[in-house]
Amino acid sequence: MTGLVVVKLPDEHWGYPRIARAVGSDSDPWGVLAVLRETPWGSLFPRVSHYTFDQALRGHATPLMRELGPPPTALARRLPIAHARCRDATGCLNSGPKCVPGPEVPECWTGGGFPPGPAAEVASYVVRLWKEGVPVVVVDREA
Repeated sequence: MTGLVVVKLPDEHWGYPRIARAVGSDSDPWGVLAVLRETPWGSLFPRVSHYTFDQALRGHATPLMRELGPPPTALARRLPIAHARCRDATGCLNSGPKCVPGPEVPECWTGGGFPPGPAAEVASYVVRLWKEGVPVVVVDREA
């Protein structure tokens, strides 16, 4: 998805973790995640400082890893059920109890709690990243 960059951090100590960041601007670091900022999803994206993220990109990921908090699959459990449920669950042949964000969410999961459009698409992409264990962060020059 354009607007989210997934990088592999060059830190052997942490096992070369992958992390996704929103491509923002100086005025709005949220980038494509801005459509989720004022929803229950907004609190699930850690805001990390530009300096900490820069250190991680240079091979010293420990400060960043400490700022991340719980793993992505645990963050998914904090969503209200209206936002966690798949929008297409009633008409889907594959619908079942695993159709909520988590480690076993199907690839077809579509963001519930949103009308079709950008917010649902971004939420769906974030859930697929979380399934892979990739945290999604907002890199803020002010944080």
